[in-house]
Amino acid sequence: MKRTLACLGAFAAITVGMFVTGPSAQAASGCTDTTKYYDTAGYYTDLPTAGLRGTYSCTLRRGVKNDAVYELQVTLNECYGQNTGGFDGDFGPSTETALRNVQRSLGLSADGVYGPNTRDGLKWAWRSMAGNHRCLKLTQAPGPLSTR
Repeated sequence: MKRTLACLGAFAAITVGMFVTGPSAQAASGCTDTTKYYDTAGYYTDLPTAGLRGTYSCTLRRGVKNDAVYELQVTLNECYGQNTGGFDGDFGPSTETALRNVQRSLGLSADGVYGPNTRDGLKWAWRSMAGNHRCLKLTQAPGPLSTR
């Protein structure tokens, strides 16, 4: 009887876990794409997101290869002068070291993992259609931000 109840409890926990879509579940998902955000001054930045126009509360870590990593590499280089080993979209040891250096300089946990705290602490590389560049935190950009 105890074994049956334990199995039913485990099954219920697994079933409930499959349907959890709240903020903590979203924050744990990996960044798989980027979404272009525009401000009211005519600048845009590409933020790592979980899917196109998905949540930007996602993570990137060593071993990931995609456009989200590429945009992180651009920001680490343009806004912080960090060498990420190139703009190849490959989150390798050089990108991890560059991210740790920036996290440390921002007073964040220097774990080498990109997540919501790092996203909010970073100054992102913003561009305009005229070819201008600037580095601003998301909260510093003239808002409201839109995805058009």
